[in-house]
Amino acid sequence: MQKILLFGLVLLAGCATYHPEPLAPAQMLAAYETRDLNDPRLREYVTAHSGSPSSVWTADQLTLAAFYYSSELDAARAHYSASRAAVESAGERPNPTLTLPLQYTAAASKPWTYGLALDIPIETAGKRGYRIVQAQQLSSAAQLAIGQTAWQIRGRLRAALLDLFASRKREDILQRQLAVQQELLGMFEQRVRRGETAAADALQQRMALQRTESDLAAARQAGLDARSRAAAAIGIPLPALEAITPDLSAFARAAPAIPSGRARREAILNRGDLLAALNEYEASQAALQLEVARQYPDLSLGMGYSFDQGAEKYSLTPGVVSLPLFSHNQGAIAQAEAHRKEAAAKVETLQEQAINDTTAALRDFDAARQRLSLLDQLQDSQAAALDANRRAFASGEMDRVALRQSDLAASLDALARLDAQVQVQQTLLQLENALQRPLQGANTSPPIALDDRQP
Repeated sequence: MQKILLFGLVLLAGCATYHPEPLAPAQMLAAYETRDLNDPRLREYVTAHSGSPSSVWTADQLTLAAFYYSSELDAARAHYSASRAAVESAGERPNPTLTLPLQYTAAASKPWTYGLALDIPIETAGKRGYRIVQAQQLSSAAQLAIGQTAWQIRGRLRAALLDLFASRKREDILQRQLAVQQELLGMFEQRVRRGETAAADALQQRMALQRTESDLAAARQAGLDARSRAAAAIGIPLPALEAITPDLSAFARAAPAIPSGRARREAILNRGDLLAALNEYEASQAALQLEVARQYPDLSLGMGYSFDQGAEKYSLTPGVVSLPLFSHNQGAIAQAEAHRKEAAAKVETLQEQAINDTTAALRDFDAARQRLSLLDQLQDSQAAALDANRRAFASGEMDRVALRQSDLAASLDALARLDAQVQVQQTLLQLENALQRPLQGANTSPPIALDDRQP
């Protein structure tokens, strides 16, 4: 009996223990509120992934900050960690069963019979191998989901930063336009007082000035909203982002070269969500193989020892865990086949969606570039006209009102060009998301490791 107890203690010594990790919302809130972009470990992370430290936060560096702080990526990493544990669990063999049979016979001189019985289950038809393959494929899909989550974060952040860039530029243009309109209003009011023009003309100028003031307020509000969305995408409080002035000059650069048709096709076939769906399909195949294998019963090997009336008895009992008399697992097999069809349809749907999204983004990108090109030509013509008007004003051939009206027309054209420039960047971002490949800025690859942050 002492040996049995010692054996049990040895088995229990290898068991894992539970360690509670309670969540404290107040502490989590306090930790979030202390996040900023001056964290030394964040700086190390950004430097390690961008190649060189910089005192200016660009769109690419803010993207790395989002990868560092994002709780969505933490959740994706945790899911991947759980999937790796599932692979280990799938490879575990079923444990044997130990029983201690004890019998009492009233008529015998030695009424007690005791002993040991060990039952060892044996899986057949490769079930364990199919479980391992299924878990491995699901784990690969979970790893790719980390990169997919990072792409979504990058897309949200760049869209918010692009809106912030547009609001800044719009504010600058509207501020200059407002100054011109204020000057025009003053000149028209002087003309009204001198009786040189009707009061309605001055009223029209005042109304135009008020519309510009409203547009300027809307641009400022859009900038505040863009900052809030950018801070949320990075995973930091809004004041932490307001403490810096991001360098968004990358959005003002010319559009990059678009990959060829073959490169686009290869990019589509290497999208993270499509590769993850393929892994899920392979997992569904392994699940179907597992259900087919479950038609065949598992075996068991029983070994026993008993002490009966002074006699030692040994037994060896091979057996079958379950007999397939009433069911051959047909229901589970049919369900697994349906899941495989569902997984195949998901792959096909994602591939078609990627192709359609890429085609639409390319079409919109070409149209936006063409419009921007036309507005660039108009801007060149407008610049030449402004030079001519200034020379005419200097020579007395044009009065100040006409000169300021030409400045106002140039401001309106600048707003139209800004809209076209932003539209080019928006369609470029759509194309990047369709290909899941960076086309502008640094090649900041989405993280797919378990956790590559500095400890």
